Amino acid sequence: MLREQPWRRFVVGFSICADQLRAHYFDRSGLIISHPFHIHQNMGPVRLTEMLGTLTLSDIHHLGFDPTIHMCNAACTGTHPNLAHEAKGWVKDNHDKTYSIMDVLWKSHGLFCRGTVCYRVVDEAGNQYALKDCWVTEEKRMHETTILEMVKGIPNVVELIDHWDVYYEGEPDCTARIRSQYDMGHQDDLMFRNRFHRRILLSPCGEPLSKFSSRRELLTAFHAFVVGESY
Repeated sequence: MLREQPWRRFVVGFSICADQLRAHYFDRSGLIISHPFHIHQNMGPVRLTEMLGTLTLSDIHHLGFDPTIHMCNAACTGTHPNLAHEAKGWVKDNHDKTYSIMDVLWKSHGLFCRGTVCYRVVDEAGNQYALKDCWVTEEKRMHETTILEMVKGIPNVVELIDHWDVYYEGEPDCTARIRSQYDMGHQDDLMFRNRFHRRILLSPCGEPLSKFSSRRELLTAFHAFVVGESY
């Protein structure tokens, strides 16, 4: 699910093997599996009913859907009059500014990783940007934006327009939220790396190099690379 719906914060699932029920929690830092319990003994039938209720009746945000982004489906397409024409969804920044998602340019195929997704977005004024959505470790939290600030003004290099931590329930969203109830002090750092949810807004939003329409256009792109590299 995280591969097909990378805009989710996490995925909750359940498995039954023989008479044992387990809960599974997946996010960009790894997997948590509950201790099994017997579905026919003691409180087992009640737990099984609670599990079914959780999957069918919970608010979708409690199932891992991010309230700051929405990807349209057949049921809601055309029901958002404030979005740009043919928008595929919307995303909001921390100031409640809404951008229309026009396309998914690229998405990571990894599971326990940065989970990077790149979108083509448009603001209410019609300005087009590239939006990068990713989960980064603490030491890399500001790395990319720092580099972009350093290369500001170099020809043919994208410009950093804005960047922000994605907030959830008033706090920067990170994979340590659910794990805060556990004692992580005894665990090796290699077993768990806290990842923060970040978004970076860039301009301009280009086209993939593979979409060149002529040899001249391709060579022009290579020339632009050389110009940027020479600075």
